[in-house]
Amino acid sequence: MVSPNNILVVGLTAIAYFVLFELNDALFTSFAFSTGVNWIFLPSGLRLVFILVFGVWGAFGIALASLIINLLFYFDGSLVSAVGTALISGFAPLLARSICVDLFKLELDLKNLTADTLLKVAVVFALLSPVLHQSWYTLRGHTENFISSTAVMAVGDLTGTLLVLYAAKFLLGLVPGFMEKPPQNSQF
Repeated sequence: MVSPNNILVVGLTAIAYFVLFELNDALFTSFAFSTGVNWIFLPSGLRLVFILVFGVWGAFGIALASLIINLLFYFDGSLVSAVGTALISGFAPLLARSICVDLFKLELDLKNLTADTLLKVAVVFALLSPVLHQSWYTLRGHTENFISSTAVMAVGDLTGTLLVLYAAKFLLGLVPGFMEKPPQNSQF
């Protein structure tokens, strides 16, 4: 069921993804391997966080932002290409989440998510999305070298994800009391 909260999640997720995409473009355009393939892709980190936290509604927000980005900046005249890319951007991470829940026995509320498991999840996210994107781009005739484009996109997604996760950890560490360990039970 669609609730006002779900609509808010979709809207805020789309805005945040769009803004970070633009920031990534401004900061790292010179590091691009080819159109749509970046050595550093910060929005990948948001994909991970939004999908882990918001699930399908985060996927809709990412897909919406990706559609807008495709129509504004990369539109090649094919609405099918733009919509396909948007759906892969939003729902490949959701598929990766489902795989990780099964593979790493993650609880849906993420209570058992550890730093080690989060790194493994980031790797799965960073591999699945580029494979699906580059498969789509190859099918649509938009990529010249599937293997190298997929590899660079995977490196960019993983690098971007790790940068976002460590930045979040750093920023949360600035919040008083947020990162402190709970007191240990001491025995006298």
